[in-house]
Amino acid sequence: MRIRTCLKSYTLGSLALAAMLALSAAASAETADRFQPAAPEPGADIPAATIKFGMRPYADNTFYIIGMKKGWFDDVGIKFDPAPYGLKANDSNVTTLLLNGQLDIISEFCPLMLPTYKDANKLKCIAFTDNFLANAILANPALKLKTFKDYVGEGKNYEGALKAALAPMKGKTLVGAPELSDRAFEEYVDKTADAGFKLQVLDDAKSLVLAKAGREDFVNPEGAPIVYTLRQAGWTNLVDIDDLIKHGPGGVDSPIEPLIGIVGIGGNSDYINSHQNTVLRFLSVVWRVIDATKKDASLYDLQAPYLNSMAGTSLDGKGVADTVAILHPFTTFEDNKQYYDDKASTTYYANVWNAVIKNFEEHSILPAGKVTSDDVVWGGPIWRQMVEYRTKSDNLLKKLSGATLTPEKQQLAEKAKSFYANFDFLDAYRLALAASS
Repeated sequence: MRIRTCLKSYTLGSLALAAMLALSAAASAETADRFQPAAPEPGADIPAATIKFGMRPYADNTFYIIGMKKGWFDDVGIKFDPAPYGLKANDSNVTTLLLNGQLDIISEFCPLMLPTYKDANKLKCIAFTDNFLANAILANPALKLKTFKDYVGEGKNYEGALKAALAPMKGKTLVGAPELSDRAFEEYVDKTADAGFKLQVLDDAKSLVLAKAGREDFVNPEGAPIVYTLRQAGWTNLVDIDDLIKHGPGGVDSPIEPLIGIVGIGGNSDYINSHQNTVLRFLSVVWRVIDATKKDASLYDLQAPYLNSMAGTSLDGKGVADTVAILHPFTTFEDNKQYYDDKASTTYYANVWNAVIKNFEEHSILPAGKVTSDDVVWGGPIWRQMVEYRTKSDNLLKKLSGATLTPEKQQLAEKAKSFYANFDFLDAYRLALAASS
């Protein structure tokens, strides 16, 4: 009896220990699958780094070229592979290139990375850059149709206006882009308006050629430059995502929530968690470009030729600036609060991503319960780390402003102020710390 009791106790103890080890392993795995901040490098030199970087052919995916041409990435020690501007990527290859390590960081609409979570968990959204308002059903101007806005102006309610605007599409073909990100918008308006259109999938570049030739009646392009180009050519904006946000049902449980499009930056977690400070420096230039273009729209002159070479458009700098202002206004460093601090916001990351993940689960793109928003979105911890460096820099620079410094330390303090002004709060802190030591 004593032996059996001991064996039973041993067995139960072993099971308990195994359970504890399993829980510990699960916790470690979960911890490992999150952004792991690194300590700032000692000293005042800016480390050199090369990023394998790719850009997709859209206005809010190629603005990085401004920072490259202005030398702002050089200021923080960053160069790109392939030189000088990274890789011209597209939606058919960019996720694969990132997953297999051929690219470290990409400009991306991050939900496009979610299907990889069936088998892997390497792709992370490390930042958001803008709220995408270009999801729109455009009609050939020869049809002379009235819009959702027209019907709302006449006094129709939300669903009534939507049904009236899309009634001419009954039995007709809507030409949409291949990206999965467009499906939720198309399916929602089709179901809500009982539109009854047929979807034909076609790349934006090919669709633009057909549209210019008058061979399409209804289109929903993926790229904002294509939407802008067609609108400038007189195509009728029957309904767009901004119409739905402004007039549709609100709240975090709204059916509009899965349609919210936030464009950003994707990264391979192996790279991100081994080059944390390079990522911070890269993002500092992103925020610098966004801030600078809001103050000086002529900077888009630097982007336009590169964008046109990828997207098949013929926009000048003003056209790119108008595209940005109308269809995807960029988000400043400070305004990232909407994504990570305002839990009631329709753009709060968890509200948007939980809705997108649920939609993907319903379409069997993802297994139910396998993925959470925090598994994919690392932008919050990264942004908050820069906010923390800003606070630390503030404190140090205030102390230095009233101190008597040697010429060498005064030079470090001035450099710290310059980095601070350009959103590189990491190096502002490092240099201010060196000046104060």
